[in-house]
Amino acid sequence: MGHGIVNTLRRMGHTVLSVPTPTEREASDQVIAAVKRSMPPIEVLKAQDAIIVSGPEHISPWIDLCYGKQPWKEIDVPKACWLHESCTREDYSIEFDGIKWCGNEWFFPAIQDAEFHDQEMFAAGQSHFLPFGVDTEIFRSGGEEWMHTEKRFDVGFLGLLYPKRHVFLRALNQHKHPPIAIGMCAIQDLRGYDWEGSMRLLASNTRECKIFFNLPSMSRLLVAKVFEVMACGTFLLTPLIGDGRGAEQNMKLFESGKHLVYYSPSNMPFTAQLLRDWVSPEKDAERQKIAEAGCREVHAKHNLKIRLEELLAKGHWTKVDVKESVQ
Repeated sequence: MGHGIVNTLRRMGHTVLSVPTPTEREASDQVIAAVKRSMPPIEVLKAQDAIIVSGPEHISPWIDLCYGKQPWKEIDVPKACWLHESCTREDYSIEFDGIKWCGNEWFFPAIQDAEFHDQEMFAAGQSHFLPFGVDTEIFRSGGEEWMHTEKRFDVGFLGLLYPKRHVFLRALNQHKHPPIAIGMCAIQDLRGYDWEGSMRLLASNTRECKIFFNLPSMSRLLVAKVFEVMACGTFLLTPLIGDGRGAEQNMKLFESGKHLVYYSPSNMPFTAQLLRDWVSPEKDAERQKIAEAGCREVHAKHNLKIRLEELLAKGHWTKVDVKESVQ
């Protein structure tokens, strides 16, 4: 949702000014000073045709800190904001009024948020459902040989283990299930964090799993990992989205048993049974068929190029002829 968007826009033929922004809410005076020095002058932003704010709920405090809300709003450049979270999470909620100043057109990865904010008091006519997309230059099956990638791990998960997931795993461990390999993929040295190298390593590790067991998340949507795993041609077992204000509609993007398999994170015995069943040799052919179908579906309908074409075509937020620009 950061570097992938920038790289995809460039491959589409656009000239892109990339402005990496921290997401931390607190930072030292030295870090704040360094960020301010790295941000382009406001005159440079005014010279752009359009601005895309990726993750306004995370970076709006930094935009405010570096430019100020009012000067930002006075930049006479249309601004599109694409959120990274559902507005209602288990640990906190995003107040739209607190970020509304960031943009003109709003793109929500959770369908229930797009529907809710399409009201006069929020962003009527400027609220759109735009699920996550995946950079298929990075997350790919590996070509025609993808079915023959060695599966070194029966069940794997790559990502953060925060308290909710620790609690879930402890409960699951009360039931018999295959071993779950858990890890992180990060490459960092004195030059800093290697984003592309880390993502390529993540994709490589994902391809080596027979089953990618996606652990429950805080957000009520299909997280980016769903699209990334499927794009790699790996069989995905991912949690059902809890019922709340229409959040279950997000799951309609993929059909369980055809593109992936949904599981109920509250039903531990059945979840353990699913892991045992799907890792068994008897399920090899069916598991492979689902993984292949999911891979084709994501590459055809859910890559970042398609998402960005949709973003650029919706609303009236660019000064250029969008269709001509995209082509």
